[in-house]
Amino acid sequence: MRRGLAILVFIAVYLPSFSQPECRSTDYRDRMIAQTPGLADRISSLETFTQDFLQKQKTEVNGNESTGKGLPVVTIPVVVHVLYNSTSQNISDAQISSQLDVLNKDFRRLNADTFRTPDIFKPFATDPGFQFQLARVDPNGYATTGIIRKRTVIQAFYIDDDMKYSARGGDDAWDCDSYLNIWVVNLSSGILGYSSVVGGPKSADGITVQYTAFGTMGTAAAPFNKGRTATHELGHWLNLIHTWGDAACGDDHVSDTPPQKGPNRGCPCAIQITCGTGPYGDMYMNYMDFTNDDCMNLFTNGQSDRMRALFAVGGVRYPLLSTAVLTATPIPDTTASNALRISGDPGLSVYPNPSSSIVSVQISDQISTGMTLEIYNGTGQRLMTIGVNQSVQQVNISSLSQGVYYIIKNNGKNRSVAKIIKL
Repeated sequence: MRRGLAILVFIAVYLPSFSQPECRSTDYRDRMIAQTPGLADRISSLETFTQDFLQKQKTEVNGNESTGKGLPVVTIPVVVHVLYNSTSQNISDAQISSQLDVLNKDFRRLNADTFRTPDIFKPFATDPGFQFQLARVDPNGYATTGIIRKRTVIQAFYIDDDMKYSARGGDDAWDCDSYLNIWVVNLSSGILGYSSVVGGPKSADGITVQYTAFGTMGTAAAPFNKGRTATHELGHWLNLIHTWGDAACGDDHVSDTPPQKGPNRGCPCAIQITCGTGPYGDMYMNYMDFTNDDCMNLFTNGQSDRMRALFAVGGVRYPLLSTAVLTATPIPDTTASNALRISGDPGLSVYPNPSSSIVSVQISDQISTGMTLEIYNGTGQRLMTIGVNQSVQQVNISSLSQGVYYIIKNNGKNRSVAKIIKL
């Protein structure tokens, strides 16, 4: 087991192969350190804070339910930004729900495959005590489903954060002190996902996951169809490092994960001994390795403690404990309520109408930065927000139930509305 945890900021020696489907959080971290003045110092300070917390063995968090270690469960509000260039990339609500179900099991050690944890490693496996729930209130105080769907002209995104900014073809992050942002997109170069750097720019905070590796149904494709890509990336978002420490026999700053030479891939069926870890070998079933979804099944006590340190008083994620976006009563949207009495608007036309899937929204106004289309149901609840980047904007309403809806154009100054009927 690792000893002598060093407080340092490291640049990874191991660079992942572009031909392998994988996490690219290490490459992203290196880019951000190089591009962001002061980030290396902030990461170093965070590591000092974390090690101080671990030395004191305190867990200063709030919650209601308790974990197996007696720690309160932390519930994290989630907003999912679905960015799609083609209809097939616009994943369903059910697929998003399947991913949240995986996260809520993996981060409570309620996953059904815990029996696959080797006996030698079972004493180290634990319930970290995190659960995830779609937000009920948006940053403006209005009701939300916690899911944003937006068509983008970008065919494939990279690790340059374009998906996190509306001006670059993506969707702006919600305040990371109140929400966990998850972007589901089409990623290039075989990338399965990546996480922001803990302590990095708030406007880029969150995780990004390839749409074919998100959840357990729909577009999710084997061998990454068990939702473990998001589990892995959230490990990074919660300040975990790859089990090999991103270097040959490197240090992941966790004392109960064995050192290993590099990432394990596929689904090992025998003991993998590297870096003198005999006779028990690498902990390749750890969520922070690179094995297939079917072969991942545990976080360790040390990893749990490291994640929980972020929620101690003064920790980077501490503000999430006081957010009310899961419990607050949404502000009545009077604009939307008034819109329900309007049958149409000469500056906004929708066709075909009625429709069962894709509608085209023609906008007569000049397209402006930040202009959006918002879809509401008959009770005034906002269901979708789509960024506008062309005078005829396509909107996918296939996920909506049959009925009457209202589409509102919002340019930040005024709104116009049209009624649409979903068949």
